[in-house]
Amino acid sequence: MKYLIKESQIKKFIWNYFDSKDYDIAEDEVEIFLLDENGNSDWNYVFEGGRLFVDNDIITSVEGMFGISFDEALEYAGEWFEDKYGFTVEEIINWNL
Repeated sequence: MKYLIKESQIKKFIWNYFDSKDYDIAEDEVEIFLLDENGNSDWNYVFEGGRLFVDNDIITSVEGMFGISFDEALEYAGEWFEDKYGFTVEEIINWNL
């Protein structure tokens, strides 16, 4: 079944999707890791250069669920991270562990 989501509402739905996982935070002087329930790092933020690495599965899930492009999914991920954790994201990179 397909649903039509207004463009103005899509951000709210994507934010809710990102917020649905309960991450543990590991941090040192170089970077921050958001760890899932198995201790795997789904998100990694490097302070130097403001680089955000996001697991490829998260980006492709958002892309498929919300019918947006891969690049748009990356942008939403960066915006969410900035909003949630207060760090400026200069570059967003998808990765697969």
